[in-house]
Amino acid sequence: MNKQAIKAIGEIITRLGQDKIDDATAFLGFDACIDNIVRIVEDKKENSLPGFYLSSRQFGEFLINLDNKSCGVELQTKLSKPGGNMVITGNALGNLGIRVECVGTFGLPDILPVGNTISSNCSLHTVGDTITATALEFNDSKVILFDPGPYNKLNWQGIKDLLGINRIIQLISGKQLIAFLNWSEIENSSGIWQGVLDEVLPSIIRTDRRALFFTDFSDCSRRSKKEIRSATDILAGFRKYFKVILSLNRNEADLIARALDLPPDSSDEDFIKNLLVAANADIITIHRVKDAIAYDRSDFKRCDTFFCKNPAILTGGGDNFNAGFCFALLHDLDLFQSLIVANAVSGSYVKTAISPDSSMLIEFLKQKIN
Repeated sequence: MNKQAIKAIGEIITRLGQDKIDDATAFLGFDACIDNIVRIVEDKKENSLPGFYLSSRQFGEFLINLDNKSCGVELQTKLSKPGGNMVITGNALGNLGIRVECVGTFGLPDILPVGNTISSNCSLHTVGDTITATALEFNDSKVILFDPGPYNKLNWQGIKDLLGINRIIQLISGKQLIAFLNWSEIENSSGIWQGVLDEVLPSIIRTDRRALFFTDFSDCSRRSKKEIRSATDILAGFRKYFKVILSLNRNEADLIARALDLPPDSSDEDFIKNLLVAANADIITIHRVKDAIAYDRSDFKRCDTFFCKNPAILTGGGDNFNAGFCFALLHDLDLFQSLIVANAVSGSYVKTAISPDSSMLIEFLKQKIN
């Protein structure tokens, strides 16, 4: 770890120990699911303990060798928990002390019992049936299998019918952070975003300072170029009300860059600067396995991650990064410090399978400089 990072971590620890943002509030939407985290059994040892596929490449080669053959694959479920980009991000923010209004597919007519395990700082509002996702985890990557089902039925009119437009205005008014997550998997995401832009935002109560609008498109490989361009066009409308933050992993960044006809071969700094302008954002961050980068229309920053060789969980690592980044910005940390906090929240989660609270976050950072 370089001197700049060590100095920044010391400053972060001091700031987080002094600052109190217990009055910070957020609104998040619109997905929710049940995540089953599984490992794939490769073989059984003599003592009956299973050996798992450690990499996606190993499992992929196994499948390739089965060309024109059939097989059975044994899965072992490590964990079943609340899932979905919005839920994991909201839970992580709640653990960090932010009060969050979560609108998502928590089940109908009532919220499913799994919702009871989400942070007590999160208030849940259901707008649809939930789905179940199976996350095949390896040490180096994950593959999430899901049937979108209820996600395809979710739309702006349905949300209005269930909650009422006045209730939606109340939930969004006065929030320091608004986050719309998982654009890619919710078929009618752009229609929901446009509905909020047209029917809600003109009536909301503004905060004293410019609030944050945060989004992560998620894996949009199944979305058309036209759909991706439409979503980034909508972000321009949100910039009239908020500071717009777009967070992506490298695969998502490449997909959106191609949809926006950006040059494929460029330095990290040129790439993220071009992407920010084309995507109508004020801040962009791209999180990768070994590092994360960010640009805010004035500064470009890069920060190493707290890489974990033997992760306890991978599913939700990016969502915890997002929560940490938002948490840092709400604390008015600078761009480099915000990347450190985002990487620390994600790193702590991946190592322990628990989204850290503020004290756990500070302890995690202290361990990195001691």
